[in-house]
Amino acid sequence: MSVLSNKSNPHAISRRRFTQAAALGAGSVLFAPTILRAQGTGIIKITNVQGITGPSAAFGIRVRDGSLLALDDINKLGFKDASGKSYKFEMSTADMANDPRQAVTLFRQAAGDASVTAVIGPSNSVGFIAMVPVAAQLKMPMVGGGSGAPVKEWSTYACRVNPVSATAVPVVLKKVVPKHGLKRIAVIYDQTQDAQAGDAEIVKTMAASLGYTVVAFEAFRTGDQDFSAQISKIRSTKPDGIYIAATTGDGVKVASQVVEANIKLPMMTGFGAFQDPVYWDGTKGDIKGGYTFLAQDLQAPTPQLKSFLDRYKARFTQYEATSFSTYGYDAVYTLYEAIKKAGSLERDKIAAALASLKIITPLGTNVTFNNPPDGNNNSPSVVVIKVNGRGTYDVVA
Repeated sequence: MSVLSNKSNPHAISRRRFTQAAALGAGSVLFAPTILRAQGTGIIKITNVQGITGPSAAFGIRVRDGSLLALDDINKLGFKDASGKSYKFEMSTADMANDPRQAVTLFRQAAGDASVTAVIGPSNSVGFIAMVPVAAQLKMPMVGGGSGAPVKEWSTYACRVNPVSATAVPVVLKKVVPKHGLKRIAVIYDQTQDAQAGDAEIVKTMAASLGYTVVAFEAFRTGDQDFSAQISKIRSTKPDGIYIAATTGDGVKVASQVVEANIKLPMMTGFGAFQDPVYWDGTKGDIKGGYTFLAQDLQAPTPQLKSFLDRYKARFTQYEATSFSTYGYDAVYTLYEAIKKAGSLERDKIAAALASLKIITPLGTNVTFNNPPDGNNNSPSVVVIKVNGRGTYDVVA
């Protein structure tokens, strides 16, 4: 396959002009670099594997929808080769639900299709973690948007654009613990979800440095309905704060039952969950005053981010935008930039380009990879918030 030119191009555009052109519905725009051949079809295919059903659906659907807006923006600008032939990005979405085996099966199907260039990995860590070693085995590049659990062994074929638990949870704790003078924290977590189990472990590891004790460490499983035994144990330890590590579907049940048990303490969670209107509605506002983190301040957006949020609201009615919506956009845009940098649609070359990519997306997200040793974004932003209403919050200084 012929390579793309990485030389300076007079038609190359800035991130600001990219956003402006997308907002104006710009048509075909020649920009660098140019594709000489694209698998003979004129189509650049992406498979987006997400949990569209199951307990993480609120995350996965948003990643999918944000990805669709990124796809629109790229295709409005146009993508042409040196001969003037146009190429278009296309994306199919596959539902892994909450099943790591299904995630791997879908990934293998995508890798087995020679017309598929890359995969957008699931927001659900249960799926993403299972897919990382398979990406290396099948040499298929994967860009994740939302997964935050620890990865035991990375390869250059997998990366993720969002802040991960090891980066974000300590920031939350460092702000909330001194703010409330917390000394005794209880943790309730989903032991079947990699990301949530990872959050719980971080709360443990941060205890000594921040001067608190983890007085309860209670596990449950996805789909459980009754948390009375765990809550009774938590009550007996007399905590002064509680960390709930659960996906939205199960977290709603946990938080509601904690409050119903008259345990009214500062609550914390990860992945922006408390800011999700679904969480607020499900708990009937019981999470008011709870703490979590976002990748960007959605209430004080830049003009580019505001444009994205407005378009998202106008197009998608199932769920309001959260950070996971931006993760989907950023994942697709990151893949697009890697293809430009690679100068090729060959999977190996795209993976190599991702491993050292450094960009700012049109939404203002800094994405920096230095892989090895890992595929985490080395330059994410983390905004700690205190929820004060349905989808609204105060930023914690």
